[in-house]
Amino acid sequence: MPPKWLTTETLIKLVKRMRERWPDAEVERIVQKRSKQILYIRIGGKMVKLIVYRDGRVRAFGEPEGVALALRNIAERVLGVGEHRAPEG
Repeated sequence: MPPKWLTTETLIKLVKRMRERWPDAEVERIVQKRSKQILYIRIGGKMVKLIVYRDGRVRAFGEPEGVALALRNIAERVLGVGEHRAPEG
């Protein structure tokens, strides 16, 4: 199974969808590792850390938890992995 990375096209889609919701969103830094990609994103002056794993899992951390969760959902939709996630709760 090929990895579910953020490619150039999916990264452009992610930024476009982020900017629709948060016009001041900026990707500060992208770190590529063997098993994951880490994006540091500034939204409304706060930093959110988005982690995309090879197998398609997406995690987000940040001060406003609602923003981090919304960003994770957007990334899952862009990657096409959100439909397979089990409902929480």
